[in-house]
Amino acid sequence: MSVWDDVRPVIASGDQRRLVAALRGLGPEERRTVADALPGYLRSERSRRGWINAGLAYTLLLAGVATIGGPAAAATWAARSDLRGWSGDSRSAKRLAGLVAEVLGHRTPEWRAEFARRVGEGLRPNRVDEEQSLWHITARLTRDAGLPPPDGDAFVLGWIRWAVDRMPGPGDLACDPYLDTLTPRLFEADGVGALLQWEAGLPESQASWGRTLAILARDGRLKRDLLLDGCVRRFLRGGRPQDLRWFVWLHDLLEPTPQETAARLRDYLRLLPAASGPVADVAFREVRRADEDDPLAAGDFTEAAEALLFRPEKKLVRAALVWMGRTARARGRVDATLCAAATAFAHEDLDLRERAVKLAVRHAAKAADEARHQVREAAVDLPADLRALVAESCGPLDAPSAPPPPAGPPPYSPRPAPVPIASPAELAEELAAQARGTREWADTERLLAGLVEHAHRDPGGTREALARVVPDAFPWAEHVNDPLDTGHLDGGLAAGARAIVWHHLGHARSTPMSAFLRDVADADRDPAFERFRTWRIHAAVQAVGRAPVLLATPTEADGHVDPDVLVERMALLEEAGVKPSLPDLNQALLRVPRDIGADAVRRARGFTSPAGRIVAGWLGGGGLPPLDVTCAPLTLPRPTYLGYPTYRTQDVPATRVLATVTLPDDTPEVISRLCRLPQTGTWTRLFTGWLSWTGWWPSALPSQREVVAAHLLPYLPETVDDRAGQGATLLALSEADGPAGPATATALAYGLAARHRDERSAATDALLTFCSRGRLSGRELGTALATAVTLENLKLKRITEALTDAARAGAHAEIWDALAAALPGLLPTGDERPLTGLPDLVALATQCAETVGARTTIPELAPFASRPATGRLVREAARLHRTLTGPGR
Repeated sequence: MSVWDDVRPVIASGDQRRLVAALRGLGPEERRTVADALPGYLRSERSRRGWINAGLAYTLLLAGVATIGGPAAAATWAARSDLRGWSGDSRSAKRLAGLVAEVLGHRTPEWRAEFARRVGEGLRPNRVDEEQSLWHITARLTRDAGLPPPDGDAFVLGWIRWAVDRMPGPGDLACDPYLDTLTPRLFEADGVGALLQWEAGLPESQASWGRTLAILARDGRLKRDLLLDGCVRRFLRGGRPQDLRWFVWLHDLLEPTPQETAARLRDYLRLLPAASGPVADVAFREVRRADEDDPLAAGDFTEAAEALLFRPEKKLVRAALVWMGRTARARGRVDATLCAAATAFAHEDLDLRERAVKLAVRHAAKAADEARHQVREAAVDLPADLRALVAESCGPLDAPSAPPPPAGPPPYSPRPAPVPIASPAELAEELAAQARGTREWADTERLLAGLVEHAHRDPGGTREALARVVPDAFPWAEHVNDPLDTGHLDGGLAAGARAIVWHHLGHARSTPMSAFLRDVADADRDPAFERFRTWRIHAAVQAVGRAPVLLATPTEADGHVDPDVLVERMALLEEAGVKPSLPDLNQALLRVPRDIGADAVRRARGFTSPAGRIVAGWLGGGGLPPLDVTCAPLTLPRPTYLGYPTYRTQDVPATRVLATVTLPDDTPEVISRLCRLPQTGTWTRLFTGWLSWTGWWPSALPSQREVVAAHLLPYLPETVDDRAGQGATLLALSEADGPAGPATATALAYGLAARHRDERSAATDALLTFCSRGRLSGRELGTALATAVTLENLKLKRITEALTDAARAGAHAEIWDALAAALPGLLPTGDERPLTGLPDLVALATQCAETVGARTTIPELAPFASRPATGRLVREAARLHRTLTGPGR
């Protein structure tokens, strides 16, 4: 019986103490025998169990470090992912570290030191929780050997996470052997702030690292300069606000004295221009404290004031103006205050600009001529009312320069047309890439068309090319009876590719027409566009190996099919004697643009098949005419989840903007079922679900933009706070053709209020595309915004940010038209409470009105113009009223 036969059952038992006893008496050859057997045993146990539990992981780790010969190999064994993934509690990890130290008793000090160094170097900052046991092993061995701790950031993070069994109090941390060595590293190691950021919200009675360090500094156990300098150094390094939050909190806990602040004044001044908001708050507070204790030098004051006035945070700019106004005369720096305030005359925030002007005017009488001259120069391009204030206090101003004409939105540049797939090899390559990446409707259309065309043109070559990629591209397809049952676009690709590779050409399961044409009562779960898409994909897969081409594959990026190409494709089908599928034929008809050339109409008249004659009649009749779309707010029952205690859903009346789409009586049945709205004839209830596949909807009706928007309206309110691809859908809608009316404007309003910035940015891009193409009335958008905000309680702050971005991109005129139409419905009347964020929206309206030189009246603003300016909304509304009705600049 070998030594391995004796040791193996002990390892399997998970009894660490018993294993240490079994390993203690082994000689060199016996340890080598155990070490050689360990990898195979680990593999077999992992294969048999499927995983390694904590008890077995710890005994395997102990056996390896005790028997493997070299320190590098032993450290590699200890750091195996199979053995280090079990963190357990800190007590268990400490006990394991003690046992490791015990089984290494036969090693030389140099061996143990090298082993500890290598384990410490292998610690990773992003795996602190998983590597608790390794951290304790490193800490125990380096401490026993009297060695310094490892230099890496991971050991510092582990010290924070695992140095004590509970949150460190002053007594615990004061006695910690690493306190003096690792405290300076708190301000250098990446990840410390993120690990401790939650401490700032703890109650004062609860122990924490920040409060403990502050107490130790107060009691003299740590030097205050060490902590304060560390915080300031960390501020100067910069970073995300969440990574700096803890250091800001620690700095506040330390409460720097005036002498300590003065010693670091130069660093605080350096932080003012570009530090994150919370850090800039701290720096400004310390600069003010230093100024109160001993007035700042003229250069330091100017540096601080100008840095603060260019900050993006309005709160900081406002606070800086208050500080400058309060200290101008008391500190004898009126001239410097006026010169600094003049730099804020160009601030984009109108309220802050007015505050800066009033600050300069208030102190102008005590200023020197040179300072007043700078104020006059900066005031030249101010609005007329502010120019008048400056002129009264500083003297006559030069005539304002003629404002440059608004740039206008950026020109629209359509995306390039899709290029057909040229060969089976290219088809296989793109199919594999599509399976790995994000699936866009245009790519899927190309691939489905490529499968059909190349399977018909070159079955053998296509089969050979696809056989190399299909198993890797769609590994799940082998385990699904019908990949089309997945209901996703990649299901169609998988089914088509599998049909080619497995010689199932022309035998894919067909889907009956009734699956699309049936009446749907629960339309939120089964909208017409989704049923039509599924029907089309089934039909396209059925055409693989049978038809030479698909009729409906787009030739333009927006989804249109060139009429001449459509005629060529129909000719190919007639020549092959193949009848196109009903969804492919109808989708092709719906993708015909409004501009149809006479040559395509003439050539189509030669078709003899029933499908060919339908195409000829459609082209000759000019395609589908613009449909009648009407929008109105409707109050209907909406399923609402009640939560505790019933956990039931109940219909609650709610109001939402919905659309009705009316079609001519002679519209083909498939097209009528796809386009009409409501699908069941009458709106009976509101929907609660949302869809994530709507990005392809505009391409299904590329010349009927308003119809697509009408179909989107029931779902968009549910996507405002989710990342559902609504921005991409709106961008596709803006690139489509056809009328854009209230439905399109309402859909865009929801996108501009999206919670996620990427969705909102895409909606803003859609707005700019509409503006540059001149396809959407700004007043229609404004009316839709006011209605949607009122009905759905959309957040005005998000809408204002999106509209501000569009205005900065050049769409000042269009945004002004929208806001002029929206404000009458958004301004409060009587005792109504103003909407949150409304002052910022009114301020944006004033900026746009100034840029485009708008001169008009908005009656709803007049009541605000005569009120005393007791609130920001009143000030902003009065300012807009003055801009619209006052004299020219």
